Amino acid sequence: MRKALIFGAGKIGQGFIGDLLHEDGYEIIFADVSDKVINEINENNCYSLFLTNHNYHEKIINHVSALSLVKNQQEIIELISEVDIILTSVMKTNLVNVAPVLAEGLKKRLAEGRSRVLVMACENAIMGTDTLVNHMIDTGIITLQQLKNIGAYPNTGVDRFVFGGIYNGKEGTAVSDSHELAIERQKLDDPDSKPITGAEYVDNLEAVLKRKIYLVNCWLAITSYIGYSRGYTMVDEALRDSEIQKIVKEAIHESAAGLEKKFGFSNSEMNNYINEMIIKRYDDYNQEGINDPIARVARQPLRKLSPDDRIMGPAFIAYEYNLLNKHLLCGAAYALRYDNPDDEEAVKLQRYISENGIENAIEKFLELKKGSDMFKGLLEYYNAI
Repeated sequence: MRKALIFGAGKIGQGFIGDLLHEDGYEIIFADVSDKVINEINENNCYSLFLTNHNYHEKIINHVSALSLVKNQQEIIELISEVDIILTSVMKTNLVNVAPVLAEGLKKRLAEGRSRVLVMACENAIMGTDTLVNHMIDTGIITLQQLKNIGAYPNTGVDRFVFGGIYNGKEGTAVSDSHELAIERQKLDDPDSKPITGAEYVDNLEAVLKRKIYLVNCWLAITSYIGYSRGYTMVDEALRDSEIQKIVKEAIHESAAGLEKKFGFSNSEMNNYINEMIIKRYDDYNQEGINDPIARVARQPLRKLSPDDRIMGPAFIAYEYNLLNKHLLCGAAYALRYDNPDDEEAVKLQRYISENGIENAIEKFLELKKGSDMFKGLLEYYNAI
């Protein structure tokens, strides 16, 4: 069997990347830091997925094993020199921790004269593989030229509804049918190849990534920030609140209109995407056993309020093309009100507002110039809340 190494055995690693590679007949080796997860995988050399759109039918992912990124680094380095494909699913902030081991393994692979290998960071981030490559170069272990000589490094876009829990009396990961793994075609050694059958190969990954982040992530973020302000603790509760969803749906249409203008998506393409990746997920969230805390989706509000992220990113695009963005600004105002004492960034944000005032906070964190149209609109919504 062909072998795949996946850094990160979390819900996306197992429930999405592992699933796609399993369908292509790969033997999968996970590298993770959790002894509990590693032992569970190695106990049966398989794990369970439960299909939310098919009455939680159980799907077994077999031919699987796991190694510790802490205890088995030498074994992982050996594996890097011989596997057929390498992927990460560790969150963008953790790529720096993967980089040294991956750099050592790729350098060993090059020294042994092995074949080139496909390396991809499958993270919920814009151009995550570029970030991984830069981290590897920063280690000093391997040079950019050496990396180019031994591998191909396309960026990806990742989207699938995944949740861990107990389903049909068994522990596992619930996954929906809707999914998207977009891969930069032009960075493959053979642009016409399809190394992962279930992936989509695209020429403009930025457009695909921003469509996902500025629609799906925007939808859930605004839902969560308004939901929190109204006392909800779970995302599905806020999704069932018609008043919240009225605001959110308008925000999504504002975002979609801007994306059409900037990237040339057709209106029918955008409507199909919204139907498949957002509207159908209302049903997913209403499935029994799906529990998604608002605190998870709303976490790190400073990051999510940054100018190129899920709320302000589409608001800036809409403004650029002289389109409406008032519901997006309303969502940002609710995010500025997020005062969860258990969230480090929320605490930092509220402390800054308390000490420096909301106007300085908007200017600092959202990079809106005082007195500008967007600044005044956002401030008006904030004060109204």
